[in-house]
Amino acid sequence: MIRMIANRGAVALIVGFGLALCAVAQTRQLAIIAGGGVLGEGVTKAFVEPFEKETGIKVRVIRDQVSTAKYMLQKESGNIDFDLAGNTGAGSIPLARQGVLETIDYSKLDKALMARLPAEAKKPWGVQYFNYAFVLGLDAARFPAGKPAPSNWAEFWDVKKFPGTRTLQNAELGIQGPLEEALLADGVPMDKLYPLDVDRAFRSLDRIKPSIRKWWKVGSEQMQLFQSGGVAMGMGFDGRFIALTQANKPVRIVWNQAKTISLYWTIPKGSKNLKEAYEFISFATRPDRQAEFAKLTGYAPANPDAFQHIPKELAEQMVTYPDNSKLAYQMNQEWYSEIGADGKTNADRIAQRWNEWITK
Repeated sequence: MIRMIANRGAVALIVGFGLALCAVAQTRQLAIIAGGGVLGEGVTKAFVEPFEKETGIKVRVIRDQVSTAKYMLQKESGNIDFDLAGNTGAGSIPLARQGVLETIDYSKLDKALMARLPAEAKKPWGVQYFNYAFVLGLDAARFPAGKPAPSNWAEFWDVKKFPGTRTLQNAELGIQGPLEEALLADGVPMDKLYPLDVDRAFRSLDRIKPSIRKWWKVGSEQMQLFQSGGVAMGMGFDGRFIALTQANKPVRIVWNQAKTISLYWTIPKGSKNLKEAYEFISFATRPDRQAEFAKLTGYAPANPDAFQHIPKELAEQMVTYPDNSKLAYQMNQEWYSEIGADGKTNADRIAQRWNEWITK
C-alpha cells in the first residue's frame, strides 16, 4: 500500500512537473527596444503594460536607442535578441536595403486600424506609431504673449532684431540637425527644401554660429538649457517643450516651419516572436493607446482617431493637430538615406562635413 501511494505520488509529481514545463513552453513573449527617457517611459506605460495585462504576453523592454550597429550585429551573429524597435525612416531605409528588416505583412495587422492610418504611415519596412517635430521654442518669460517675438527661422537668425542667447541641435550624426532650419532662414520655401543645398545651408550656419551658446545633442540638454534660463530661444523637440511648460517653465512653441519626423515600428528579420510582434503593433495603433502615449510624452499620434481621446488643450500643442500641421513640413528621410557614387548616404556626408565644421 505504501509503495502504491508512493508510486501514485511520483506519477502525480511527474505529471505536475510536465504540465509546468508545458506552461513555461507556452508562455508567449516579446522583446522591444523602446528608447530612453520620456519615450521609453511612454512606450512602457501606454503600450507595454496594458498589452501584457490584456494578452498575457510577457514583454521585455530594452530602454535603449536603436542603432544600425545593433541590427547588423544581430544579422552577423544570427542571435536575434529583440523583436521590435522604434526607428526613424532615415534609420530604417538603409537597414531594409541591406535585408535586415522584415517586410511588413499588413494582412497580419488589424485591417480597420490600418485603414485609419495615412498612407505615409504604412511603409514596407515599418508602421508609424507617432510623430514629433523640431520647432522653434521661446522662453515665455522673455517673450510673453503679445510682445514681438521670432515667428520663423529667418527671424531666429536675425540677432539684431531679436537679441538673446540661442541653441541649435548638433548634427554630428548627419540627420536631425539644423540644415533645413538654416535653409529656411536663408529664404528657401518649405516645399522647395529637398534635395537640400548643403553648401548653402553651411553658409547660413556660418552666420548664426557665433550666436549659438550650445549645440545640444540629446533632449535632456535641450530641457536643461531652457529650465535653467540659459537660453532665450532655440530649436528643440516639441514634446520636451510641452514637458517644460507642464513643469511650470513655460515655453512658447512656434509651429510655423516645424520639421515633422515620424517613428515606425520595425521588425528585425529572423524575429523569434513574429506573431506577437504583429499583435503588439495592432494594439499600439488603437486610438485609446495612441492617445495615452500622446498624453505621457507630448508627441503626436499616428492614428488621427486618437485626438478624440486627447484633451483639446493638449491636442493643440501637437504637430499633427490640423491647425499646426498646415504650418509644418515633413522631413524627407528618404533623401537622407540616398546613396551616392561614393557609397555614402547623404546623412554620412553631412555628418563628416558637420564634424569638421563644428571644430573650426
